[in-house]
Amino acid sequence: MIDLIVIVGYFSIMLFVGWRSRRQSAESYWVAERRYHTGRVTASLVATIFGASSTMGIIGLGYSRGLTGAWWSLIGGIALIPFGLILAPRVRTLNVYTLPDILKKAYGERVAIPAGAMIAVAWCGVIAAQLIAGGRLLSGLLSLDFQFGLGIVAIVFIVYTFWGGQLSVIRTDLWQLIFFIGGLFVSLAFLISSQGSLAVLSKQVPPEHLSFPVSTAFSWYDVLVFYPLIVGLPYLVGPDIYSRVLCARDDRVARRSALLAGMVVIPLSFLLAFFGVLTRAQFAGIPAETALPETLNVLIPVGLKGLIIAGFLGAIMSSADTCLISASTILSLNVIRPFYGASKEEHLRITRVALLAVGGAAWLIASLQQGIISSLLLGYTVFVGGVVFPTLASFYRERVKITSTGALWAIVVGGCTAILGKIDGGSAVKAVLTSGGEDFLQRVLGPQYLSILPIILCLVTMMGVSRITRS
Repeated sequence: MIDLIVIVGYFSIMLFVGWRSRRQSAESYWVAERRYHTGRVTASLVATIFGASSTMGIIGLGYSRGLTGAWWSLIGGIALIPFGLILAPRVRTLNVYTLPDILKKAYGERVAIPAGAMIAVAWCGVIAAQLIAGGRLLSGLLSLDFQFGLGIVAIVFIVYTFWGGQLSVIRTDLWQLIFFIGGLFVSLAFLISSQGSLAVLSKQVPPEHLSFPVSTAFSWYDVLVFYPLIVGLPYLVGPDIYSRVLCARDDRVARRSALLAGMVVIPLSFLLAFFGVLTRAQFAGIPAETALPETLNVLIPVGLKGLIIAGFLGAIMSSADTCLISASTILSLNVIRPFYGASKEEHLRITRVALLAVGGAAWLIASLQQGIISSLLLGYTVFVGGVVFPTLASFYRERVKITSTGALWAIVVGGCTAILGKIDGGSAVKAVLTSGGEDFLQRVLGPQYLSILPIILCLVTMMGVSRITRS
């Protein structure tokens, strides 16, 4: 009962913060007035990264395959270093509202519109993963039906973000991050003390779980190809990452914040994977994605458990709200605005309507998908396949000589191939490729070729069409 009161109190505070921020300008709702310093922006970046995938997702990967599970966010922490050194100052200097605005400056409106639509579709999968994690955590610890727990989390975070926008998100991310890290360390302490020492726990873990950087369950192909392309690239080009940078006061704050965030993400990635390894020693034979709820349910005393649950829910919601406001702003400004020009204040209202639509779609996906990592891979594959490389090329457009037609067709071909690859297990794409040598593609591109193929098609289309149209 005490734990329930604590969680209800946490949800009430989040809703109150959103409600207090409900009357604000469009500039404040979209980019928090671009006035925040290094500490706030760094905390918001880290809080955004450590959502569902980097809490329950990595702990589940640590449980199922060991320390190599850290690569899920570790690759992102590494990617933030070049992002901070090279791209973050450029993104902030452009003074735009969204990632597709960068494409609009480089290639024109006709490229920004399909890119915005592609991001909105992809980010529904990313948001769904956050909702699934919150639903699992709530239902597992309070003995609720999963769909009921999912509904509570979805309603609270959608309403809170609907009211507060970017301003309430960046205001609360610092405190949510502090609660999350505190809860992680307290949970680790209880987990270790339950067996007496780390030495005792390590004897109960399969030796393969302590292998790093690769293991029998995680190959060099995953480290060098699949994870850098599918998971790492969204840290170099990602609407949620860019939305944090665009709230920075200036380009120097943007650079420092990205670099500091990378340095925080790297050790936390190992801690979360290690948490999963220790949980495997303590609770063998449970489903991997229930490792965190099981640990909290069994080892943490009443009262303290509610605070720790609130901390992990805060981590999940701090990522979900950023993704939701980013996707809805893109939908309003980059997909709807070209066809329905209006004032900033009117498009602020459209953004709020789009937010409800994106949040509802993500809730539906979460209720059907129910897998954290699978939902994230759904979103990342569509996004990377269609949007990442045209955006990267836009920063060096004169050097690589990419035309707007080449960028447009790259987004269409890469993004649509990724979407088809995720429908019914990619049966449509496989049917086309079977006659053209599917076995050959599996040997060349690896076991996850359906995820890598859209990236290759995007690059080939972008370079090929640009060359033709230049001529």
